Amino acid sequence: MMLGRNVVSRRAAALLLGVTAAVMLAFVAVFALHHVMPLDELKKFVDIGAESNLPAWWNAVLLFLVAGLAAAAALWQGGSRVGAAWWIIAAAAAYLSLDETAGLHERLARPTVAAGIETPTYPWLALGVVVAGAGAFVLFLAGRMLPWTAYRPLAVALVLYALGAVGTEAFNGWVRGTGPGLLFSAGLIVEEGLEMLAAIVAVVAVLDYLVDGLRLSQRSARHPPGAGPAARGSGRPRPAAKRAVPGRAGQRAA
Repeated sequence: MMLGRNVVSRRAAALLLGVTAAVMLAFVAVFALHHVMPLDELKKFVDIGAESNLPAWWNAVLLFLVAGLAAAAALWQGGSRVGAAWWIIAAAAAYLSLDETAGLHERLARPTVAAGIETPTYPWLALGVVVAGAGAFVLFLAGRMLPWTAYRPLAVALVLYALGAVGTEAFNGWVRGTGPGLLFSAGLIVEEGLEMLAAIVAVVAVLDYLVDGLRLSQRSARHPPGAGPAARGSGRPRPAAKRAVPGRAGQRAA
């Protein structure tokens, strides 16, 4: 599936996917070399399962891009329902970007741990699933206010992000209980990869919306309503009306 309906969004998709692939390859390469030579500091810097490092920052940057572009779309639409929908999407993306750097979701584990509830995976997911479900429902309602060309890819991005941040992370938490290993590392790649891919799909969707709107505005400016060929005229001079010339019959009658 090709991302983007125009040159701008396709180039943005290629750039973001390229950087994401480099981040993933750095994780695999450093962890492979770590078995040959000690690379403790570099390993922490590229570990996609850790916080406050390169993968976490890149994920936060992608989500911040979604928030910034959605805010631009909201400002362009003004106080309409479509503008309100874009503001909701911008706020959600900004929160997720902050969560990537501050680890806000980890605090959801406190009530579960305080209640003495044991979970087969990460404790924060007990409440996290409820919070994620409520947020997804709000975003679903907001997305229905958007054109189908924007709603469809954003819905795909939401599903991808949920599969990574909730589904795959729940699996990783269960696998980690048996001890980190190759399966756990593969799960981390899938989890973070889905989250980053979801953000890229969302970035491209909003870029498509903005570029399409800009082109439509430029087209409307060049050809304003009421200024079509019929209103402007064809540009050719109209032929002069022929004068009535008396025919021969009229001359004979005279």
